[in-house]
Amino acid sequence: LRSRNSTHRPEPQKPTARRARMSMSLGPHPVGVKFWTSLWRENKDLPYSQIHTKFENWYGHAFHRKFGRYFYAHRAGALGITAPLVVFAVGFKIATMYYGTLRDLGAATESAKAYGTGGYKTNPTPK
Repeated sequence: LRSRNSTHRPEPQKPTARRARMSMSLGPHPVGVKFWTSLWRENKDLPYSQIHTKFENWYGHAFHRKFGRYFYAHRAGALGITAPLVVFAVGFKIATMYYGTLRDLGAATESAKAYGTGGYKTNPTPK
């Protein structure tokens, strides 16, 4: 038996071939660590203006490669990228105006029925 005041500590175990193996395996990273480290390595010493210019060029090319088929084929220059946004905004405006018109016509009809004052698409008050 050991005494209570003993400072005996167990010896650390030496790694064996079995203990050295990982208990789980991870799949490869979907984007890859090399991608992120190469971005850092290429840009860490550059001023912000150059990094921003490089990103703008990359983004513009990537955007047009993916979405270029949806653009109107004309020479719009730098504003050509906004063509899909403008088409969406105009379509959204037309849809909301149409909805608002139908809503207001329905409200006017219901109001005219309630107060008996006639109105759009209501039968005239009998005399």
